[in-house]
Amino acid sequence: MKLRRRNRDRPSFQALVEHSPVAMYVSATERAGRYHYVSPALVELLGWTPEEWKADPDLFEKALHPEDCEHVLGQIAVAKANRRPYHTEYRLIDKDGATIWVEDTAVPDGDCWQGFLVDITQRKAAERRYRALVEQLPLITYIDSPDRGDGAPIYMSPQVESMLGYTPREWQATPSFFLEHVHPDDRETVVASQEEALRTGEPLVREFRFVAKDGRVVWLHDIQTVVRDDQGRPWYSQGFALDVTSAKFWEQERERLLRRAQMQNERLRELDRMKDEFIALVSHELRTPLTSIRGYVELLEDDRALSPAERSAFLQVIDRNADRLQRLVEDLLLAAQAEANSLNLHFEEIDLAKLVVDCVEASAPNAAAREIALACTVQATPAILGDAGRLAQVVDNLLSNALKFTPEGGGVHVRVSESESTALIEVADSGMGIPAGEQSELFGRFFRTSSAQREAIGGVGLGLSITKSLVEAHGGRIGVHSTEGVGTTFTVHLPLAAAEERVSGAA
Repeated sequence: MKLRRRNRDRPSFQALVEHSPVAMYVSATERAGRYHYVSPALVELLGWTPEEWKADPDLFEKALHPEDCEHVLGQIAVAKANRRPYHTEYRLIDKDGATIWVEDTAVPDGDCWQGFLVDITQRKAAERRYRALVEQLPLITYIDSPDRGDGAPIYMSPQVESMLGYTPREWQATPSFFLEHVHPDDRETVVASQEEALRTGEPLVREFRFVAKDGRVVWLHDIQTVVRDDQGRPWYSQGFALDVTSAKFWEQERERLLRRAQMQNERLRELDRMKDEFIALVSHELRTPLTSIRGYVELLEDDRALSPAERSAFLQVIDRNADRLQRLVEDLLLAAQAEANSLNLHFEEIDLAKLVVDCVEASAPNAAAREIALACTVQATPAILGDAGRLAQVVDNLLSNALKFTPEGGGVHVRVSESESTALIEVADSGMGIPAGEQSELFGRFFRTSSAQREAIGGVGLGLSITKSLVEAHGGRIGVHSTEGVGTTFTVHLPLAAAEERVSGAA
C-alpha cells in the first residue's frame, strides 16, 4: 500500500522538476560525470540533450571554463570524499560556445549526487560593471568579513597598489597585514575604533597613518560600514579609504601659520607693552636730570649771594646731569644705528690691555664710593683692530652693570687674556645674579631683569643690547654665565685678525 503511494506520487514530482526554471541534475558520487538525470532547464541552459550528458561522462569537465576547471573539480572532489554539501560559483561554456556563469549547489544522497544550477550571468555582468566603476575611483575600496576574525579582506581594489605600493594579493595573504602596517602611534586607536564599530554597528569614520611599501607615511581617511544579517550579527563590512596626506599637510601648515600669527600677535602686544614701558622709562630718565638742571639753574639765577664754592658745586651738579642726558641720547642714537646695521666704526690697532686698564681706573672712584673692591688682571695680548671709543664703551657698559648690581662690600674683577686665537675680556661680579629664565633675553633692547625692576635700579635696558651690537660689529661674540645669589660673569671674545682683513671688513 505504502509502496503504491510512492509510485503514484513519482510522476507528480517529476513533472514539478521538469517544469522548474532551475536546472537540476543527478550524478554518480564516485566521479564528476556519469549523469543519471538532467532536467529540461539544464538542457535549455547549456544546449546538450539528456542523451549527450549520459553518453559522455567527461561532458561536465569539457563544459567547464578552462580558468575555473581545476578549482571547481577540486572543490567537488573534496565535497564528495567527505560527503558534505557544497556551494560555489563558476563559468560554463555552452554548446554554442557562450560563457555562462552559474551558482551550483549540491548534496550527497546515497550513491547519488543531487544538485541544481542557477544562471547568474546577468548578476555577474552587473558585478563586473560595478567593479569596473569602483576600480576607476580615486580611492581604495574593500570588503571584509568580521565573522572571520582574521582581518583579511575578501576584496581589495587595485588602487591600493598605486596608493600604498602593496598588491591586493599581499593584503589577502597575511591576516594581520592591515594592523601590522598601521603606524605604531595610531595602532591602538585603530583597534579600539574597529571593536567599537562591531559592537555598536554604527558606521566607522576615522583618520590614521599607514606605512606605505616605500616607507612613506600616508594619512588615510577611512569610512567603513558593518553589514549585519537578519539576526543582527556581523555579516561583512565594506568601506573605502582616501589618501588625505596632502590635506593633512596643509591642515598642519595652516595650524603652524596660525600659531605663528598668534605668536606674532603676542610679540606685537609685547612690543607695544615694551614701547609704553620704554617711553615711561625714557621720560623718567630724561625728566630726572632735567629737573635737577632746572632747579640748580634757578638757584644760580635767584640767589646772588652764593659763594664761589657753592656756585662751582651747583655747576658740577648741572654738568653731571647734562652728561647723563647726553649719554642717554647717545645710547638711543646708537641703538637705532645698530638696529639699522649702520654703525660707523673707525678701525685702528689697539692695545686692548691698556684700554681695559684705563676703563677700570675711570670706574675706580664709583667703586670706592660704593665700597666695592675693583680688581684688574691683564695679560699681554697681541694688538687687535677695532674702534677704540666703541670698545671702551663696551668695557664701560659691562663695568657699570657690574657695579650697579653688586651690593656694598662685594667685588668686581676684570681680566684680559688670550684664548683660542681671540682676545678675551671677562667682567665678573659678586652681585645678585640673573635668573636662568631671563639670561637668554639679557641682550634684547629695553629688557630689564626682574631684580632690576624690583630693586628700582635705574636704566632703560639699552646697555647690554648696544654692547652686543658693538662686539658683533668687531667680529666678536659675547656671553654670560650667572648664578642667583652668587654673581655674574660676562665674557667678550674679539678676533686677532690681520689688519688687512679687518680694514676690508670695516669698509
